[in-house]
Amino acid sequence: MTRRASARTPLRVRVPRALREFVAVPVVVVLVMLGLAALSIVGDQASGPAIEGLRNGLGQMIGKKTASDTLGAVATGLVTVTSITFSVLLLAVQQTASNLSPVVFDQFVRRRANQIYLGLFVGLALYSYVVLAAVQPSTPPVIGAFLATALTVVALACLLFLVYSTIDQMRPDNVMRQLHDRAVAAHDREARLIVRTRRASDSCAPVAAQLRCPTFGYIETVDLDRIVTALGDDPDAEVELHVTVGSEVVTGDLVASIRHFDPAAAETLRDGVAAAVPVSRTPDIDVDPSTAIRDISNIAWTSGSTSKQNPAIAGQALHALRDLATRWLAEGERTGPDPCRVVYRDDDLDTLLEAMYSALVVAHESHQHQQAVRVMETYEAMLALASEPHRRRIVEDLRAMGPLVDQLPASPAVERAWRRLGAAAVEV
Repeated sequence: MTRRASARTPLRVRVPRALREFVAVPVVVVLVMLGLAALSIVGDQASGPAIEGLRNGLGQMIGKKTASDTLGAVATGLVTVTSITFSVLLLAVQQTASNLSPVVFDQFVRRRANQIYLGLFVGLALYSYVVLAAVQPSTPPVIGAFLATALTVVALACLLFLVYSTIDQMRPDNVMRQLHDRAVAAHDREARLIVRTRRASDSCAPVAAQLRCPTFGYIETVDLDRIVTALGDDPDAEVELHVTVGSEVVTGDLVASIRHFDPAAAETLRDGVAAAVPVSRTPDIDVDPSTAIRDISNIAWTSGSTSKQNPAIAGQALHALRDLATRWLAEGERTGPDPCRVVYRDDDLDTLLEAMYSALVVAHESHQHQQAVRVMETYEAMLALASEPHRRRIVEDLRAMGPLVDQLPASPAVERAWRRLGAAAVEV
C-alpha cells in the first residue's frame, strides 16, 4: 500500500461530509434565490393584461425609472453589510474559541440557522446582480426591484437575529450543550455499527494478513456493508478492527487483522477492508462521539486548571459528561442477536471514563475542592449503574485517585464525598 505524507479524504467521503456540514443549505438557498430571479425576469419582460396590471400596481411603489438603481443599491449594500457583519461575528467566534476550544468554529459553521442566513445574504446579492444584468431598455425591472426591496427587509431582520444568535451560541453553556447533543447523536449513529458487529473474536482461524495505516490522520468512517460484501459467505474469514471511528492513526498503525486459513484469500480481503476504512485529515464530530467527549474534557481542563481558573465552566463541562455517563451506562451491552464476522470495539464509555479521571486530576492541580466533590458524586452515580467490566475499571480508577484526593485542600465536603464513594466501591 502506497504511503502518503498525510491523509487525503476520498471524494466519496469528502463530498457527502462537506454537504452535511456546511455546503448543502447555503447552496439550496442560493438556488432558490436564482430561481426567483428567473421568475422576476420573466415577469418583467412578459406581456399580457394580468402581468402588465401587476407591473403597473407595483410601479406605484417602485418607480420605473429608479428600479434599476434600487437593484444596484441592494446588491452593493448587501455585499458591504454581509462582509462587515460576518467579519465582526467571526472575531467574536475566534475570541470564544481561544477561551474554550477550537471546536467553537465547527459548531458555528454547522448551525443550520447560520447557513440559512449566509445563503440568504449571498443569494439576495446574486439575485440583484442577475436581475440587473437582464434589464431591457423597454421593460424596467419593476417586479425584480419590488422583490429585492421586500427581501432586503427580510434580510435586515435576519441580520438582527444572526447577531443575537451568534452571541447566544458563544455562551459557554450553549457550547457545552451543543457538544453534548452531538455526542449523543453520534453515539446513536455508531450504535448501528455496534449492533451488527462482535466485541471479541470468535474465529479459530489464524491471522493471515494485517492492514496497516498508510498515512497520518483520523479514521473517517467504517463502511461495514463493504466489509461484509468482501467477507462473502466464507465461514473461515473474520475481520478484527483495531480502530474505531475517529481514532487517531499514524503511518504503520495496525488498523485491522484478517483471520483466514488461506493467506491468498486474506490478502484479497485486506484490500477490500482498506477501501472500507478511509483516513481523513480531521475527525467528524457528527459520527464520532469520542471527539465530542475529548472536546468537553479539554474545555473542562483549560477552564478548571490554573491557566484559566474558571470553575463555573468546568462545572458545566462535568455536568455534560455526567449526563453522557448515566445515559450510556444504562444501555448495557449493545451487541445485536446476529452480529456479522467483524470485530469492532465499543469504547465510548472508556473514553468518557478517561475524561472523568482527567476532571479529578485538574481539580487536584488547581485545588478546586468543589469540582473534586462534583467528580466524586459523578463516580458514585456511575457505580450504581455500571456493569462489568466498567465497574472494575471505575474501582481501579478510584484506587489510583486516592493520593490525589489526599492532597486536596482540607474540606468537609471532600471528606464526606470520598467516604460515600469508598462505601459504594466496597459494595461493588
